[in-house]
Amino acid sequence: MASSLEHDLSCPLCSKLYQDPQLLSCGHSFCRRCLNRHFPVHLVRICCSVCHQVCPYKPVANLVLRNTCESYLREKELERENDAGVRCSLHGKEMSLFCETDHEVICSKCKRDNHNTHNVQPLTHAVHQRKRQVKAALCPAEKALESVRHGTSKHFTLKEKIKYQAQWSEGQMKKDFEKLRQFLKEEEVNRVAALREEEQRKTEKVDESVEQIQSLWDNVRKVEDALEDDDATFLENFNSVLWRAQHTKPGRDPDYEVLINVGKHLGNLRYNVCEKMMKNLCPHYPITLDPNTTPAGFSISDDLAGLQKSTHERRPFTHLWKRIVLGSEGYTKGFHCWDVSFGDSNYWTIGVCRRTALQNQAEDLSPRNGFWGISCVRDSYKVLGSTRTCGSWWNWWNLMHKPGTVRVKLGQNLTRRTVSFYNATKLFLIASIDVPAHEELFPFLIPEDSQSLMRIGADDVTVKVKDKFNIIRRFIDVDESMMPFVPFAMLFIMLFFLFVLSVVMKLCSIGQ
Repeated sequence: MASSLEHDLSCPLCSKLYQDPQLLSCGHSFCRRCLNRHFPVHLVRICCSVCHQVCPYKPVANLVLRNTCESYLREKELERENDAGVRCSLHGKEMSLFCETDHEVICSKCKRDNHNTHNVQPLTHAVHQRKRQVKAALCPAEKALESVRHGTSKHFTLKEKIKYQAQWSEGQMKKDFEKLRQFLKEEEVNRVAALREEEQRKTEKVDESVEQIQSLWDNVRKVEDALEDDDATFLENFNSVLWRAQHTKPGRDPDYEVLINVGKHLGNLRYNVCEKMMKNLCPHYPITLDPNTTPAGFSISDDLAGLQKSTHERRPFTHLWKRIVLGSEGYTKGFHCWDVSFGDSNYWTIGVCRRTALQNQAEDLSPRNGFWGISCVRDSYKVLGSTRTCGSWWNWWNLMHKPGTVRVKLGQNLTRRTVSFYNATKLFLIASIDVPAHEELFPFLIPEDSQSLMRIGADDVTVKVKDKFNIIRRFIDVDESMMPFVPFAMLFIMLFFLFVLSVVMKLCSIGQ
């Protein structure tokens, strides 16, 4: 293609690239030098050497063709420079070597002068070797692109899982709202029925009073007829007429008691319905489990509060960190409490951890790896990352009885942040562990029994008036296990205060 272009840009007379091309009236161009050489200057008419046509006009400069020839020459020069290779700036020689020690491209003279003891290899070999490294580095990206192109990428699996989770969650939402609507509908029917029943009962009572009043009509008429009798007859029947008149009295007028008890039916109606609905239909769990952390072979209940082994899974148990189930929410501050029931399980581990601890996949569940909790092995309880057993000398007898439910408390007082574990039935302390302050910690469960059934206990959802007098407990977190000692502590503080006061008064008397 380059030779064809060069032929088109060559003069027909000298067969060289045009030099100051001149255009004839016939449309052909020639170099100015060639025209002056072959045709005398004084000739007015020139016969074209290509088409042999006589041109009556003087030739004119072909600017477009001249610019095209100049551009072609510049490109040819640039190609020659590129073909010649990069030259050394110090010696002007071609840089054909590569120093691996200094990672520099050098020439042969640079190798003799400054890189004689270095590891030097041919430039082409170094380029080939490094191109292979770059291609190897691109392999994962190319494989990922290939998997996306063929639809085998993990992202498509995640996309399908996201779609399934959205559909399943939507179905659960519809079921829960349908239960709420059904409850409200039944509650409305029951409350309206109770209102209608009271309306009917009160109406019947009023009707009975009206019937009693109407029954007095006969007695009133007889008395009025007796008043119309002659004097002698009236006087003879006076006592009976008076008795009949005295006993012809209507009952007392109906009062507000016969009206509908509106306050009973409408007073705090929405609150009462909500309270009943929360007790019967809306259990509140202080924490819920994250389905995305469900271990293989286990399943989480629809309310995200229970964890049990799948009946269709027969996989053997793997490492502990592969069976960790996290709570769906982490906590950085505040007081949080939840109960975990284990049934008859003898093997379990519970506590709090950093979310990033799951990425470490550490077999050793310890505070060094981001785990704080306790584990149960048969009848013994141990703190994670420690060889010491849980409990102390005054509750060793209680620890002999396996707790079916453990209460976990995560809180922070004025000095430190701790996670504590209690027997939820007897409310005695099993262990208390210091945890990092101001770090986001997630509750975690680890089922270690093939028949493990672990469940988060629901709270008693009750709304009561705020206790304005519980000031001390609002600022001081007192464990339930220490509550029996609180009166003795307060008595000791009072005695100490009286002792200090007596000493001060004595010192004042001595000074006077």
